[in-house]
Amino acid sequence: MKRCEQCGVQVNGPGKLCPLCGAPLSGEGGGEAVYPAVGFGRGYHFVKRLLLFLSIMAVIVCAVVNLATMPNFWWWAIVATALAYAWAVGSHSLRRGGNGGGRVLVQVVAAAALVLLLDFETGWRGWSVDFVLPAICGVGIAAILVLILCNLTNWAQYVLYQVALALLGFVPIALYFFHVSHVFWAASIPAVMALASLAALFLFGDRSIKNEFVRRLHL
Repeated sequence: MKRCEQCGVQVNGPGKLCPLCGAPLSGEGGGEAVYPAVGFGRGYHFVKRLLLFLSIMAVIVCAVVNLATMPNFWWWAIVATALAYAWAVGSHSLRRGGNGGGRVLVQVVAAAALVLLLDFETGWRGWSVDFVLPAICGVGIAAILVLILCNLTNWAQYVLYQVALALLGFVPIALYFFHVSHVFWAASIPAVMALASLAALFLFGDRSIKNEFVRRLHL
């Protein structure tokens, strides 16, 4: 029978992930699953393909209209960027299994890329790095801390994502010192939150959490 090292429970069935915390299962096992596998039906896949087709057609129509009416301002690229972001984040969020921390990390990175592209496509006024990027990093750090507080018994499964989001929190202050952004107070807030997050990890994290961090990085 398979075993979850995080929860300490035994799991019967062909699954590879713990149904409680989503961590990988160890050991050998088999037999029939306790719960039936629930998947997406044919209707879901048809709707997904239909929405993808409509998204592509929307970008093409917007590009034709844009080039015919306002060739000096490519607003169709903004539409394409927003749709690409929606597909990337939506597909990842709807995927079964996985880790909540991983979803937070992916959405933070995707949102940061989106605002940077939008700023670039509209003439680069710097609002993305001055205000929006620090806000996104701060929200990401806060979100992972909320996940940890709501699931302290499984803190170890979030530790790698906690560190990754904390490192992203230092990006805005680094951009400020390299003169890419120009608002110190906005850049300093996620840096302070990142320091607090790392301090909490090393001060309150027990040995199992630190061992999990070392294991995931193969140190």
